[in-house]
Amino acid sequence: MNSKAYEELLLRDYRNRQKRMLRIRQLHRRIFLFILTVVLVLLLTVSYHAILSEATAKDKNISYKYYTSIEIQYGDSLWSLAKEYAGEEYASAEDYVHEVMQINHLREENLIAGQYLIIPYYSNIFK
Repeated sequence: MNSKAYEELLLRDYRNRQKRMLRIRQLHRRIFLFILTVVLVLLLTVSYHAILSEATAKDKNISYKYYTSIEIQYGDSLWSLAKEYAGEEYASAEDYVHEVMQINHLREENLIAGQYLIIPYYSNIFK
């Protein structure tokens, strides 16, 4: 084989390697762009849902639970207190009465005028 033919063979081999490397770099770039696109789409989706859920959370009324001490008046009962202080946060007046009894360590529902009870209530105002 003469030197000219050998040089052409080496040059062709070099060009083929360069084309192969270029194709590999292009493939890597496409894979990188695809992954970047998927990550950006996921990030935008999560951000959109976070903003949407925050917007709906702001629309809801937030209630805060507080406790206060009241003096029992003649004729008061746990059930009348439940009608006055239990809000929609309680499933029933019975649940409210049960909670008041637990808080105050009452064994029965009888109340005495002048007695003080701690009762829970809910308010939209943060104190």
